[in-house]
Amino acid sequence: MRRAVLAVAMLACGGCGSLLKTELPPSTSYVLASAPAGSSGVTRSDADLSIGRPDLAPGLDTERIAVLKGRQLDYYRGAQWGGRATEIVQTLMVESFEDQQLFRSVTTEQSRVSSDYVLDVSVRDFQAEYVSDNDAPTAHVTIVGRLIRVKDRQLVETFAATAQSKASDNRLSEVAAAFETAAQKVVLELAQKTSTAISADAQSKREGTNL
Repeated sequence: MRRAVLAVAMLACGGCGSLLKTELPPSTSYVLASAPAGSSGVTRSDADLSIGRPDLAPGLDTERIAVLKGRQLDYYRGAQWGGRATEIVQTLMVESFEDQQLFRSVTTEQSRVSSDYVLDVSVRDFQAEYVSDNDAPTAHVTIVGRLIRVKDRQLVETFAATAQSKASDNRLSEVAAAFETAAQKVVLELAQKTSTAISADAQSKREGTNL
């Protein structure tokens, strides 16, 4: 089963300065586990869904772990994601949506599998944010979803989810864990909103047919 953090080699650091300024090459790779299946109370949608390849805000579409201090964007040294952030986010969403069992099937859009709906994804926040160098950062994740009906390419609904999770310590392993917590909250909310929107769209079509 997927693990929350895949550590190739652990790097223990102190304050933010040491995490950002070390000249060591990237030695630790992190991945995010899918959100655990749970009772969402949302009606299951009998639809095939594709998750689009995410668009990321400038500076975020990289293997490096982004850091925001005020308005200055930087990256941790000695650590990276296990792939580009685009791949990390899309994989997390597909796996998490599958595990919620709210849809008949969930695939990536580039898989070319026929689907009823496509969720177009934009990532606005995917960074660790520092208030001061001596404090642990807060992982901030914001994703916007635009649900598109494939048959007629009509926009069904647009919704967003955002979450913040403060790291328990200013260490890379704890920062990665905070990212995972925030990202899981976001994808769970998006999965529920997507299922609700698809169900409402299907109901609307049925009512229109019966008129």
